[in-house]
Amino acid sequence: MCAQSFSNIDLGSQSQIETDRKKRCRKKYKYMKMKIKSLILENAALCDEVAKIQESILIVKDERKFLLHKLLEYENDTESIHSSYRSDTLVNLNGPKSKVKKKQPLEDR
Repeated sequence: MCAQSFSNIDLGSQSQIETDRKKRCRKKYKYMKMKIKSLILENAALCDEVAKIQESILIVKDERKFLLHKLLEYENDTESIHSSYRSDTLVNLNGPKSKVKKKQPLEDR
């Protein structure tokens, strides 16, 4: 009878240990499940933010290209104005162009 009561106590304490272990596992499971949901939501929010920033970058790139083209057009116009101005000033500095008369041979005189 003594041997039987010890085995019942051992079984009872083992089942208690098993129950405690299951409770701890459930707590861990619920915590991990909650943590995973939180991480999934955070990841989705970060993906949305990345998409917005990428869109902003594309817009800024397009604006930069547009402004660059406008600048190049402006510089080309400015260069053509300056080059025509330079040629006009060179003519004015040298004086008006006059036609050079050809000398007639002495026989024709």
